[in-house]
Amino acid sequence: MWPFTSRRIMGNRWWAIAFVIFVCYQAVDFIGAEPSADNSGNATMTDVSGAPVTDDQLRQAEKSLKSL
Repeated sequence: MWPFTSRRIMGNRWWAIAFVIFVCYQAVDFIGAEPSADNSGNATMTDVSGAPVTDDQLRQAEKSLKSL
């Protein structure tokens, strides 16, 4: 998958600098990505079957998790 070994990349300072720049670019690109519209706070929560989850069910799940 990656054509270079770590010894070969870090053996040349220019390859090391290019590798660090690439890793930083990938991190900024990943973190700076816009969240999808489905992750908005006003989206309706659903269970595995797709049925909407009521507030009582959420409270019951929270209570069960706190008891662990």
